[in-house]
Amino acid sequence: MNEAEYFDARAALNEHLKEVIPIFDDFCARNGFVYVDRKSLGQYPRIRIERTGATTIWFDLWMEFDKDGQRFEQFRRDLPYELSAGAYVVEQDDSKCGTRFDICFQCFSRKPFEEVGVVLQSEMQKHLPALEKWDVQYLKENGRKVQLSS
Repeated sequence: MNEAEYFDARAALNEHLKEVIPIFDDFCARNGFVYVDRKSLGQYPRIRIERTGATTIWFDLWMEFDKDGQRFEQFRRDLPYELSAGAYVVEQDDSKCGTRFDICFQCFSRKPFEEVGVVLQSEMQKHLPALEKWDVQYLKENGRKVQLSS
């Protein structure tokens, strides 16, 4: 497979995500979220949205791996998807890049893509209030602490 064929295959693998974009568009418009640049997420099927403020809260929908931990190469409607959510804050400290405090969780996992559109909006709405309650202090006291480096 040459480079052009590789990128064509990756684009084809992501084509089905267009079906859920209207759901994300509506959620983003109503709740102040924006899309994370698709190029920063890699080539595997994935959509991530976030809302920045004192903390950054996010939702991430991605195609899961097969039972052997390998990526799928061709789309089928029964392939498993995960929706996760979380929040983080980066505190500047004496280190070069600061310290991140974060919490994340799964909203659903191993859900066939053909069922994702039915529950996506309600799952994000259901979990949004919890994310909005997580302020800087809560994340620092309860979140995972990660020393960032360049």
